[in-house]
Amino acid sequence: MEPPSLRINTLKTSRSRFGGKLTAWQITASPHPFHPDGLILADDPLPLSHTLAFFRGEFFYQGISSQLPVIALDPQPGETILDMCAAPGSKSTQIAAAMANQGRLWINDASTKRLQALMANLTAAGVMNDIVTALPGQLIGRLLPEQFDRILVDAPCSALSNWPKRIKEAHWSPAYLNKISYLQEQLLISAIKAARVGGIIVYSTCSICPEEDEMVLERILARYPVEMEPLPFSPAPFVRPGLSGYAGHSFARQIECAGRVHPYPLPYEGFFVARLRKTGPLPIRPVTTPLQYQPTLAADAPEIAAILSHLHDHWGIDPAVLQNYRFIVNKNRIWMMDSAWEQTPDRTFMMAGLPLALRKSHAWRLLNQSVQFLDAQVSKRHLELSDQDLLALFEHGHIPAPHGPLSYHALTLGGRPIAALAQADGCFSIHLPHHFHIRPETLAAERGL
Repeated sequence: MEPPSLRINTLKTSRSRFGGKLTAWQITASPHPFHPDGLILADDPLPLSHTLAFFRGEFFYQGISSQLPVIALDPQPGETILDMCAAPGSKSTQIAAAMANQGRLWINDASTKRLQALMANLTAAGVMNDIVTALPGQLIGRLLPEQFDRILVDAPCSALSNWPKRIKEAHWSPAYLNKISYLQEQLLISAIKAARVGGIIVYSTCSICPEEDEMVLERILARYPVEMEPLPFSPAPFVRPGLSGYAGHSFARQIECAGRVHPYPLPYEGFFVARLRKTGPLPIRPVTTPLQYQPTLAADAPEIAAILSHLHDHWGIDPAVLQNYRFIVNKNRIWMMDSAWEQTPDRTFMMAGLPLALRKSHAWRLLNQSVQFLDAQVSKRHLELSDQDLLALFEHGHIPAPHGPLSYHALTLGGRPIAALAQADGCFSIHLPHHFHIRPETLAAERGL
């Protein structure tokens, strides 16, 4: 079994700051072989999921092998990037961190059942340069031809990273394998159409089954203007080259540029990763109904300026701090996003950027994520609790409070805003992830760092 591992979220904290917390908590960790923000834990006795660092989105649990596809993608700030099959979002947040929240990150997943977890992870991570859609991945190439600098196709797969376990599952069969490999091929074709000439496409699966990996690539290489490129982590001893042949059939030599991670001899999750570059244009059949777009709003738009003025009066947020963002607003909620998103698609559009505030009665209430993102910019309505009350609040979601009119506060720790707090009916209350609480022994490090 793969050891517990995580990825530090550099959108929320630094390696040194988070490393200091691990030291204070006596958690032993070794670096990921190729990702400077990845850590492999010797153990997770607390566990870390019951710390304020986790609540603040300072790190995410993410497998050692799972971090490799984004390393191969090598996202850069300011680019336009597509994560085609994104849920539940660990790789999307990794891409956003590599982009430093700058540029355009189009995040998509066709499964509406998985979108809630995806959007929750994006929000917790403080991702600001994203939009989220629920388009069928197979259509994206025709809807958005030659739009993207880089595309990740972390394809749905059989998850056959462990042969003995998976092949005993009831749904697994040769027919299922043929069905899933056809879908993978269609997604990869769509990605090639959506990539700009010269753009990068990374194809990955958490399967070591050749029908889903080398055989898909072989059909693609024979028909489409792409060529494979070496992986940045191919020299690693735990990464094997793509197969040269299978079942008596020899593959093209360039397929060996792909990387395979097998769950032995090291206990890493089985994975397959390939990096392709688009070398020429493609004729693309137009869609019957193209995407339409809605404009986002600038900070000086009247309806946005009024809300920002309210946030200044009630929370002390200088409107000038938010001038370079774009906004979406409806009757009860306002979102903020990177200025690169001047418009958003109308079809299957789910979310963009970070939720900034929620309208409650006569006031706009900040949310946990916006309080954390704005940090010191939230200069009013601070409220600091004792450790005892803070622990009780995070265990129960509410604690007794003085009676008074409905009001909202920025809950602070050591003077630093960490969450949005409501006061009503003799209670302080906070919105928390399900079954979340804080281990008492971790608070000292949180205050000190």
